[in-house]
Amino acid sequence: MIKVMVVDDQILLKQTLLFMLKQDAELMGVDGGEDGYMAIENCKKHQPNVILMDLRMPRMDGLEAMEIIKEIYPSIKIMVLTTFEDDQSLFKSLKNGADGYIVKDIRPEELILAVKSVANNLYVMHGNVLEIFKEEIIKIKQKSENNHEMIDQYDLTKIEIKIIQELVNGKSNREIAEMLNFTEGTVKNKVSKLLTKLDLKDRTQVAVFAVKNNLI
Repeated sequence: MIKVMVVDDQILLKQTLLFMLKQDAELMGVDGGEDGYMAIENCKKHQPNVILMDLRMPRMDGLEAMEIIKEIYPSIKIMVLTTFEDDQSLFKSLKNGADGYIVKDIRPEELILAVKSVANNLYVMHGNVLEIFKEEIIKIKQKSENNHEMIDQYDLTKIEIKIIQELVNGKSNREIAEMLNFTEGTVKNKVSKLLTKLDLKDRTQVAVFAVKNNLI
């Protein structure tokens, strides 16, 4: 038997989800409350195998609750069930330990399958959300490829790239020297050579170069 705890501040929706879950002989649905605080408390009470977690809730949202629950009860699977399909919600959920991410327009039979899959150590992602994830991966890959091309074009070393990034962060030559374990004079010389190599005049132009070439 898979015990599924539902956490959502929309009472009617939560009751509907619990009813849907109880129609399957392999699932047991339990009420996990209306916010993150209640979710954490009810984990100890119910000891669920899977949590269906809403993101936007009062007092404590699903993201914060998820992070805490994963720290205290790492074996509990948490599947986000939300109306939000944006990349920010998705990646914050992944960072905080989500084992799945689905949206609330999912069909009942798909929800049952998703819960069982997550309970059996599979990661589940709704089709629309997967497209967002794929697009972000492609962007990261393209950014990486562009960086490599730019590095090859200007023959930049790892140290030079690090110096560029710290210049953009507003660090002084002395601060960069301390960070890289160089003397201040060495950093000053490297910055001067870097400006010559890139045909730039000052730190402002370095910042523009870094932004243009995705170095920050």
